[in-house]
Amino acid sequence: MYLRIFLKIVLYWILIPFGIVGIFTLWPSNGLWWGVFFIIFGIFWTGISSAYLILDGHGSPFKEIATKRFVKSGPYSMSRHPIYFGYLLYTLGVALMFNIHILWVWLAGLAIILILAVLENRSLFEKFPQAKEIHLPLILPLKKWKVDPVVEPPFLYTFMFLIGKFIVPFFYDVKMEGKEKIPDGPYVVIANHSSYPDPLFVIDILNSYVRFPITSAHYKRFSWFYELVGIFPIKRYTVDAHAIMKFTKTMRSGGIIGIFPEGERNWDGRPLEVQEGVIKLIKTSPNPILPVRIENIHLLWPRWAKKLSKGVVKVKIGDPVSPQDYSKAFDFIFLDTFKSKTYASYSGIERYLWQCPKCKTTGSIKGYKKGFECKNCGSKWIKPSVEEVRKLYDSISLSGKTILKDDAIINGKRSKLIMDKNKIEIGDVAFNLSDVQSFLTESSKHIYIFTNQLFIVKPLKTSPLMWKKYFDFFKIK
Repeated sequence: MYLRIFLKIVLYWILIPFGIVGIFTLWPSNGLWWGVFFIIFGIFWTGISSAYLILDGHGSPFKEIATKRFVKSGPYSMSRHPIYFGYLLYTLGVALMFNIHILWVWLAGLAIILILAVLENRSLFEKFPQAKEIHLPLILPLKKWKVDPVVEPPFLYTFMFLIGKFIVPFFYDVKMEGKEKIPDGPYVVIANHSSYPDPLFVIDILNSYVRFPITSAHYKRFSWFYELVGIFPIKRYTVDAHAIMKFTKTMRSGGIIGIFPEGERNWDGRPLEVQEGVIKLIKTSPNPILPVRIENIHLLWPRWAKKLSKGVVKVKIGDPVSPQDYSKAFDFIFLDTFKSKTYASYSGIERYLWQCPKCKTTGSIKGYKKGFECKNCGSKWIKPSVEEVRKLYDSISLSGKTILKDDAIINGKRSKLIMDKNKIEIGDVAFNLSDVQSFLTESSKHIYIFTNQLFIVKPLKTSPLMWKKYFDFFKIK
């Protein structure tokens, strides 16, 4: 099937147009260099139109993978057959750039495409009767671009989906399993969360428009971007009625919601505690829960790593379950499949192992490609497994007498960060630990501290995970 699709692309986009160019070398003519702009825009428009068929129609432009839903968004809100328009622009550009005598052939091709478009309209109306109610130009995009971001992919989401299809394979060899288990109707997809590209893997295997919630603190920093890709904010330290309304509206409108139940990337592959609010949100879904497990990405780009490593990533889809059986979905996505394996690189592991497991010196660990060592006692670890690294982390000892100090960037300004078992000083203000409502390591470099206001803190010399670990330790004490 995929071979036939590839051969069709080669035939229509390379062999036919450039074969005609070759024939017309018998009648040479000067080309027009600006024809390249028609070529570029034709390819771009065809790519975007094809992506909308994939994301919104759950199919493709080819009969081998026919669309399951009628598409009326994006390019398909402007004309009935936007792919034909893109192809006509592309071939016009080829004619203008290489030999303007080919324009006569292009005009003949235009007539053929018009006939094909009329014939395809008949089959379209038979498959999707609702298409008759929407009056659109046959090929020329003369109507206004329309997208309902609740259930239809915005332009930027679609464009990034296309880019991702080319970029992701450059870094990762993605192996997919269980695509036949994807429900035809709307659903909530949940997945484990170990690394930045996790949403790309989820979208890649589903080939659908998935709306993800993101913490409001992150959303505010790039709200314009997140709005353009369909992401909506959710507050982590309070009940967020607005986010719940968006979740419910998307679900009842037939859209797909994506949730990482852990709320943030885990540090060592072990799942973080799922908040009760997340469970309640999942249980309110009127649609089934689809579990997706992403394997091996933690070995290639863990949260503490300084950079990614290339390798094989496995993405597996489990059986859909009812919202009330969410625990079965959790069991699937949180299955530990790599604890006996080793990391591709250990560079940056000092953000995780902030204390030497041997001599207990803080900030003495230094990671490199094949392992890490303590600069104080000289202990070395070469290619330890994930499970061995976890045990080293679990051996870190904490003391109630410890006073943590560091210079930090606090809400964009350099200041002091100090914490003991009773209080925390954030720049010029101090709070009792009991007054801190939320203390989160939102990234490998930042801490988000919420009291009556939000403090975004970047410690300059110490690990954010160390501060989080001690905060939890002091609160328990």
